[in-house]
Amino acid sequence: MDKRTEPRIEHNIRFFVHVSECEADPDIVGTSVACEAIDFSTRGMQFKTEGSLYPGTRLNITIGIGEPFAMYLLQGEIRWIREIRGEQCMGVLLEPAEGTDLAKWEQDFLEIFG
Repeated sequence: MDKRTEPRIEHNIRFFVHVSECEADPDIVGTSVACEAIDFSTRGMQFKTEGSLYPGTRLNITIGIGEPFAMYLLQGEIRWIREIRGEQCMGVLLEPAEGTDLAKWEQDFLEIFG
């Protein structure tokens, strides 16, 4: 069942996530993992990776995108993980946090993806 409350826009870009918290495997805290985006919304994203991550893991996400190019520092939590064609696909809920660009991301979203 799809629990999305807003539409997702397909867009494939590569970026890294930095693991800030992980109760399931504390040894991965502080590591960076290469990812490829599948789709985005103002409050979430879906991406795939070959690395091992877990639901509940908190991530710092830096995305460079748009025309003109802009960098966005975002924070989120992995809500679900599914294997699709041998790759880990995961859904991340973006969360407001001090020092992040979530408000700017939400403001610029339609301009970036429209």
